[in-house]
Amino acid sequence: MVEFVLISVLLIFLLFAVLQIAAFFYARNIVSSAAADAARFAAAAGVAAQAGGPRAGQLIAQGLGSRNASEIRCASKSGFDPASGLAVTTVHCRGHVRAFLTPVDIPLTLDVTTSALTETPP
Repeated sequence: MVEFVLISVLLIFLLFAVLQIAAFFYARNIVSSAAADAARFAAAAGVAAQAGGPRAGQLIAQGLGSRNASEIRCASKSGFDPASGLAVTTVHCRGHVRAFLTPVDIPLTLDVTTSALTETPP
């Protein structure tokens, strides 16, 4: 019986660790897709390049909730791709996601950068 209790405690901690990793990757995927969508939005013809940051923030708030989204900052800028020389719009998001299954608050850092080719009027 004692062996069962000892193994059960270890298995529960392992389960919590797997759930925390899954939640972190979910948040990372939400931030990554929000940054990519915001870069495509800001790269459209007639849209200012700086509109990508707020757009990414809105999408992150929809996906993660306002509590986690408030700790993630996104900014966008226009520039040029160093390899091809083409005009691109880049969205950079950086921030922290809180660990939810730990007794102490461990900030997990997210850092995502996405670029999209800037459209030019014909």
